Amino acid sequence: MEWNEMFPSDRQPTMEQIEDYIGGNGKLLWQSLMDYLDKSYKIKPKLFYSVCAGKPGWNVKFQKSGQSFGTLYPELDSFSVLLVISYKLDPFMDDVLPNLSNDIANLYRKAGDYMKIGKWIMFQIKNRTVLEDYKQLITAKSTLKH
Repeated sequence: MEWNEMFPSDRQPTMEQIEDYIGGNGKLLWQSLMDYLDKSYKIKPKLFYSVCAGKPGWNVKFQKSGQSFGTLYPELDSFSVLLVISYKLDPFMDDVLPNLSNDIANLYRKAGDYMKIGKWIMFQIKNRTVLEDYKQLITAKSTLKH
């Protein structure tokens, strides 16, 4: 059963239900990320329901002081993240890109414009390497002060 069918708009899942839906290695990556975001940035997840045709259903957002750390979408044995990276970070990204996996670095280089404020990228986290890439990207975002 699809995620959005299991949890329609009137049935918000718990964080435990999200973890259980993801399952497998993806669940371990999810738990590791939740722990990292809590300890490193002191931010808590916020659940939102989206009717977006591409990824309908409940998603998890992380924000602190107006800064978005991404929107996470539960999937079987993995999860995807949508991240907008401000053009103001371009000088920092030159230093970050060489430290990312080739796939994520290339995804960033080819990323489309998001409302003239930055690049938006969406990628699936299904292994530790991509999880570490995501952590590096949000660390770069956290350097940007509003």
